[in-house]
Order: sequence, then structure tokens, then C-alpha cells
Amino acid sequence: MIHYHIHKLNIRDRNGDFYAEGLFALWNAYRTYDPEAGTLHSYMHWKVRNALIDKIRKDSRTYEQEEGIAEQMVQEGRDQWEDKITDELLWNQVKEALTPNQWKWVYHYIIRDRSISQIARLEGVSQDAVKNWGRHARKKLKELGKTI
Repeated sequence: MIHYHIHKLNIRDRNGDFYAEGLFALWNAYRTYDPEAGTLHSYMHWKVRNALIDKIRKDSRTYEQEEGIAEQMVQEGRDQWEDKITDELLWNQVKEALTPNQWKWVYHYIIRDRSISQIARLEGVSQDAVKNWGRHARKKLKELGKTI
């Protein structure tokens, strides 16, 4: 029953969190079942489905809050873990070998450890454009690594 609802709601349950939530909902349905209200089977289906939907909503809110905090930290400049790039010579060689957009990807994705979506928002481009910068930058970095 739980797997049925997970599949119907198109949930990817990598960690088993949704399955555990479904088990808890089944147990709770068994505890709170009132025979005069309907069948146990339909009540359990209803409880499991609604518990999974509630978990989706809760996870979505949590994700949005975390993204908001991360975005605020980026805007305030508090997302930086290091004060300086440690090997200036190496990074200058890398920067010279790349286009400006490819360097933006290296700087934000590798040095500053930002996500693709954060880079896209900061640079005002699509996520696909940022992925493309990264694809070409990785190719050039592999070639550069062979010569260094």
C-alpha cells in the first residue's frame, strides 16, 4: 500500500523517509480507526496518502527556507569559507586558459562552492547556460592538466 502511493505520487524515496512516514501513518490509522466511519482499508489508504503529501509539503517548505537563507548569505557575502585563493599562480594559469564564462563557472562552482541554480541567478542566465560553461571548462581543464 505504501509503495503504491509512493509510486502514484511520483516520489523518489532514496533514503526511505517516505516509506517510514507511510509506516507511521499505517500505525496511526490502526490506532485511530473508527469502524462506524467506514472500512479500515479505505481509511488506511487515505491516511497513508495524506501523510505522504504532508511530508512532500514539509520538505518543500524546508528546501525553500534553506534556499532563501543560502541566497541571503550569498548576497551578504557570508558564504565564503576562505578569505583568499591560496595558489594565485595556478588559478591565474587556469583563468588564462578559459573564456570569461568558463572562468565564472570555475570561480563560483569550484572555488566558492555554489550550486548551478545559484550561479545562474547571480549571473542572470539560465541553468543550462551555466551547465554548458562547466562542460567546456572541464574539457579545457583536463587538457590543461596534461600540460602542467
